[in-house]
Amino acid sequence: MKNKKYYESLDKRTKEYKDYKQSRGLGDTIEKVLEKTGIKKIVESVTDDCGCDSRKYVLNEMFPRNVKAVRCMTPDQHKKYSKYVEGRTLNIWKDADITLLLALYQHIFAIRYNPIDFCRNCQGTAKKLLKITTHLDSVYNDYTNN
Repeated sequence: MKNKKYYESLDKRTKEYKDYKQSRGLGDTIEKVLEKTGIKKIVESVTDDCGCDSRKYVLNEMFPRNVKAVRCMTPDQHKKYSKYVEGRTLNIWKDADITLLLALYQHIFAIRYNPIDFCRNCQGTAKKLLKITTHLDSVYNDYTNN
């Protein structure tokens, strides 16, 4: 699994690094402020583990960054998503569904998720997929109504 040292070693001009540095929510924003003010270095010098990473994760989940559609759904994407909508059942996602949702989400919202991070049995994955599906449903409904 890729860790912070891996991403920090990347060239800052690469897409992978920019995706990593993109703020995912309030937790990332707070971390950036604490780094810029020097508070993070002080805390790290005093203690080994202050719980910052877990707090950051929880805050990102509770207060994600505002998601706005960057691009419209193409007719082909609309057709594929229509098939998905017709066949979906109660928040159960197949591997093909997850692949479709992540590709559409990346294209429309310019936010990339790694499919490897999504296990089909995890409650956290279900929450993320439900959020992704809700955002895509909104774009799909706008496309259908216009």
